Amino acid sequence: MRTMEWESNVWEALKFSVTEMPVFVRKRALRKIIEASEGNARARKSDIVQGPDLVAAAREKVPESVQDMCFNALRDYGVQIQ
Repeated sequence: MRTMEWESNVWEALKFSVTEMPVFVRKRALRKIIEASEGNARARKSDIVQGPDLVAAAREKVPESVQDMCFNALRDYGVQIQ
């Protein structure tokens, strides 16, 4: 699924955050978040996906019903949520 390099803590945070999601949305959410995060990194002309790329993607792609759960998981891995 990934086509770019990710900061290791950011990738781990994403994996952890989707495991907290209901099974029926997990795989689709993961794919959409990866695509959006990598698109955000490319837009800022970076070769590495960083925390702000993931946070922006999660705000856009994660269903509202599980956003709080997702952001709490990201915080647990040290990803700063603005």
